[in-house]
Amino acid sequence: MRGAFVTIIAAFCLITGCGGVKPAPEPEYSDVLSRWTRSTKVFDGLDAKIYMSATYKDPSYITSYVSRYSKAYKLDEDYARSLLERELGEADKYNEFFISVYTPEESWNDFDSRDTIWRLYLEDGSGARLVPVSILRVDKGDPLVREFFPYFDMWSSAYRVKFPKYSETGTEPIPNASTGSLRLTVTGIMGAGTLEWRLKE
Repeated sequence: MRGAFVTIIAAFCLITGCGGVKPAPEPEYSDVLSRWTRSTKVFDGLDAKIYMSATYKDPSYITSYVSRYSKAYKLDEDYARSLLERELGEADKYNEFFISVYTPEESWNDFDSRDTIWRLYLEDGSGARLVPVSILRVDKGDPLVREFFPYFDMWSSAYRVKFPKYSETGTEPIPNASTGSLRLTVTGIMGAGTLEWRLKE
C-alpha cells in the first residue's frame, strides 16, 4: 500500500506541476466522477421508494478531486500535496462513499438516524460484508458539494458514509489486489438495491 501511495503522490505532482516538472495530461474530473459513480432505484411493487447515486472515493478519484479543488482555490503546491496525503491516508483506513438519496416521503430519507428504516452494506466477491462506521448528513446549502457532485439536486439529501477497511475476521484490506468488485447494498422493508463497482475487467 505504501508503494501505491508514493506512486499516486508522484502522479499528482506530474499533474499539478510540482517541482517544475512539465504537467502530464489530466483526466477531466467529470470523467473520473462518472467512472466511480453508480445509481440505483428501490421499488416496492411498481412504486419507486428510493433513488440513490453513490461515488466511491477510490484513490484515483481522490487524486482528481484534490487536483481540481487545488486549482479552483489556487492552493500552493505544498498545501495541495499535504491535502492529498491526508485524503489518501483516510482512504487507507476507510472505504468512503458520497451518497445522494431522493425519497418521495422526506421522512424515509433518514440514513443518519439511529432508527433508520434502511441498512447499508459493503461487500466484496469473497463474501466479506461490512457495515458503516459513520454516516454523516451533508449540508444542502454548501455550493461546493453541488459543484463536485452535480447529481446531488435540491430534492435529495446527501451523506458521507465510511466503512472499515477490514472485516472483523479479515487480515487483508477490502478491497485488495484480488478483489474483482465492490457492491454497495441498500435494503429495508420497502425493498433493496445494489450498486456495483468492477475493479477488474
